[in-house]
Amino acid sequence: MNNTEIKDLNLVQKLSKIRKIAGVVTKDKKGYNYTYADIVQISAKITAGMEKYHVSLIPSIVPGTSIITQCTIVNTKMDKQGKPYDKTETEMLFQADAIFKWVNDDNTDDIIEVPWTITGSQSDPSQAFGSGLTYCTRYFLTNYFQSAQVDGDVDAYRKKQKEAEQSEDLEVAESIVGELDKVVKQYLIDNPDKKDDVKKFIAKYAPKSNYLSIKDPTIAGALLNGFSEKYLKSEKESK
Repeated sequence: MNNTEIKDLNLVQKLSKIRKIAGVVTKDKKGYNYTYADIVQISAKITAGMEKYHVSLIPSIVPGTSIITQCTIVNTKMDKQGKPYDKTETEMLFQADAIFKWVNDDNTDDIIEVPWTITGSQSDPSQAFGSGLTYCTRYFLTNYFQSAQVDGDVDAYRKKQKEAEQSEDLEVAESIVGELDKVVKQYLIDNPDKKDDVKKFIAKYAPKSNYLSIKDPTIAGALLNGFSEKYLKSEKESK
């Protein structure tokens, strides 16, 4: 896709293209007994798509919604003698409403605003804000682009995704081929002398003219359109 074609896309179409680039991210970072996708990995893929398709993302906090709360947590622990004791910890909880605004760089009036929320807790207010922003950004991007977060076996996920796509393509192809079959058979009933010519034409799209074996909806559609244009349209015009 060249630069002119990209500029002609609206924002929804551009974001759809970026979603395909975002694809699958691997949860390869560990912390607090969790495995999660690295924000750098997510951003790298999406930023590449944003640059290619001329899209900007502007995050902002809704004024007046920021709240910092001091939380006291009491955990019961055991000392070296096996005696229980209470350990008191203080954390700062940061909460705020946010808006992620997508902008079409080729038409800045073309925007999409998505309301979101930020929450994070750490021992320091600034750290709570930072972790909350990072965490919510990661989940905003992966949820918005429906990026699958897998535990490392990206190939297995892509295989399943490909199988689903192929199944859908096959269903579409079968529908088109079914329509084509009706059209071809009726045409040959009306024009039996055209059998060899039709067979030769179909051979351009399907080996040995066996159009029933076509599994690709693009090829099936091209054959149906080509057949209609060459035979049905010309037949109507001759009448």
